[in-house]
Amino acid sequence: MDVDFTRIRQKQVKRYMAENGLLKLKDFKNLKPANNNVTLRKHVKKFLIKQNCDLVWNMYKTIAPKDAWNGSMVSFGMQYSRQENRITYTEDYYAGMEKGQIIFLHLNIYGLLSLAVAHEVTEVNEVERFFRTTYMEHGKSAGTQHIQIHPTKEGYSEIIHETLYKSDSPFRDKILYPRLHTKAITEFHENVKRKVIAL
Repeated sequence: MDVDFTRIRQKQVKRYMAENGLLKLKDFKNLKPANNNVTLRKHVKKFLIKQNCDLVWNMYKTIAPKDAWNGSMVSFGMQYSRQENRITYTEDYYAGMEKGQIIFLHLNIYGLLSLAVAHEVTEVNEVERFFRTTYMEHGKSAGTQHIQIHPTKEGYSEIIHETLYKSDSPFRDKILYPRLHTKAITEFHENVKRKVIAL
């Protein structure tokens, strides 16, 4: 089965896939995480959703990527599932988050820079209400993201988004990444929040 590039709207996502030989379904099995055996910087951001943890956790697990990654900076390109060995596109049905899903995203950085990145879901922990993703090779950065939901004393949900990261540019890591990453993940969490509040 070939990748249907007509169902991917972002040119940079198409280019990322073409440059990395992701043209057929079998090609995705060769995707590997970026090398995380390095000293990584830490970025932590907290968010609050005024709903109970069970409701919020369920939304994080089930929100469609096209809705979660849908903002002025980040948009959803496509997804590959290792477990199902299947590609899904924007308009396809989404059954929920699971380990082994690789999400391809497009980043539009203030209209000045356009690039594609890929993250793999490496853990979904129902008991402790967290999920973890890792950056894939061929991207600008290596690292992981850990998103966990905690109950507050008011009965609300605090979301802690911790990112460990490193690129080949100290300037990017120290100056650019924290600001840009904050904007990107804020879009993501605000989209989830809107879905929860609308229930």
